[in-house]
Amino acid sequence: MKFRRELKASDVAAIRDILNSSGFFYDHEVAVALELVEENLNKGEEASGYVFLIAEDEDKLLGFACYGKNPCTEDSFDIYWMAVRQDQRGSGIGREMVKRIEEDIASLSGKNIWIETSSRPLYEPTRMFYVKIGYTLVAELPNFYAKNDHKSIYLKTV
Repeated sequence: MKFRRELKASDVAAIRDILNSSGFFYDHEVAVALELVEENLNKGEEASGYVFLIAEDEDKLLGFACYGKNPCTEDSFDIYWMAVRQDQRGSGIGREMVKRIEEDIASLSGKNIWIETSSRPLYEPTRMFYVKIGYTLVAELPNFYAKNDHKSIYLKTV
């Protein structure tokens, strides 16, 4: 397995497939993720503010993450998206991606890394993953996404 930061046009379909394979995301959420991919492809990492990390094996995408500096802050970064192919979950790809993201953010003098996710029962493994890798639940915004679907906000300081 190898990692790269530069997106390719062929990644659009592969990222869509990863998101759809997970069974976690609504169509409108997939559309938003793909907008960020297009923004990066069209403007580049620096101008778009969206950094991508791609995990692949023999040119097959296994997972991806999108993160960036929160432009309204001194040293906070957001991990906007992270997904691993359904058949690769539990293989350590997500943990390795987060480790690399944290190292990159630290090298950019970032201090706070924020991740948000849904409180739906489907996302329980995701929330437990964040806790296992050192993130702390710091807030929950009630009924944010929908009725009884709260936004769970996690933080790790590096």
